[in-house]
Amino acid sequence: MRKSIIPGAAIVASLAFAGIAHADTNVQSLTGDWSTSNSTVAKTADGVHFGTYVDGGVNGGSMSYKGANGLKLSDVKDYSFTFNYKQAGNLTGAAPYARIFLDTDGDHKTDADVILDPSLGGRVLPVQGADISFGTADDSVRYGDDAGESDQQKWSQVKSDHGTDVITNVLVSQGYSMGADVSAMVKSITFNGTKFNFGAAPADGQHGQNGHDGANGAAGANGVNGVTTIIHDRGNLTGATMRTLRARTVRDKKFVSVRASLRGKRLHTHGRKIKVDLRGKTVGNYHVVIVAKYKTKHGKVKTVRSVRNLKITRS
Repeated sequence: MRKSIIPGAAIVASLAFAGIAHADTNVQSLTGDWSTSNSTVAKTADGVHFGTYVDGGVNGGSMSYKGANGLKLSDVKDYSFTFNYKQAGNLTGAAPYARIFLDTDGDHKTDADVILDPSLGGRVLPVQGADISFGTADDSVRYGDDAGESDQQKWSQVKSDHGTDVITNVLVSQGYSMGADVSAMVKSITFNGTKFNFGAAPADGQHGQNGHDGANGAAGANGVNGVTTIIHDRGNLTGATMRTLRARTVRDKKFVSVRASLRGKRLHTHGRKIKVDLRGKTVGNYHVVIVAKYKTKHGKVKTVRSVRNLKITRS
């Protein structure tokens, strides 16, 4: 996602979150309002662990919070996350990042996002192995630009420009960007004055009931020498083909252009068409990030971001 590289020592030791949460909540399990995108994101006694991602440009994961769904962006008073991370090298895009997914046109689908990127679009290299907090109080965000191709904006300005956008999801993610042997631990998230601590011990489960002793089974007949059969997974792959997507049609707006990427790599586009080559790929989910531009009747260019999930399964 974030392509800029700054080699060498870290430029900033920390990016401090300025603000005081009004309430603390210990999160003992990622259930209810909390969920994860895949098994690489898991609750531990120290926080929520991400990775390790051998190739941070191909693999990644997210933790989602749906407790804010339905709020308007103007309702968000504060949003920050505290984390530490590691990688094998010194690439800026290996650090975790947070996003607020937004519905801009009332169709209950994600069209855009606000991204809180501690690397500031690849301009700084967050220090490894230290607890770092980053959020809206740092007043440096981007709207509809995960790749970091535009300038950072003030949080207050984005809220003013897009305050009526409705929240569809709140996430913290790592990966699908860059880096090798990438991992992270998210310690807490603060949203609208509530600090969610992930370092709480998992909740104890209930004891199960003792089972009854089973009756002895009948003696089996003597076996004979047989032939060992090895069963191979030879099911047919479904979806591992050349796929074609199209940039969506937006009412009362003229299509201008579209960019798309899959796991950080730019895809070929022609007009509204987006070619996604999944031939030779393995079973899994493939998230295509689409950024399209449209012109309104008043001549203003609007950027609409969406994510399409393509799957490869085995029948």
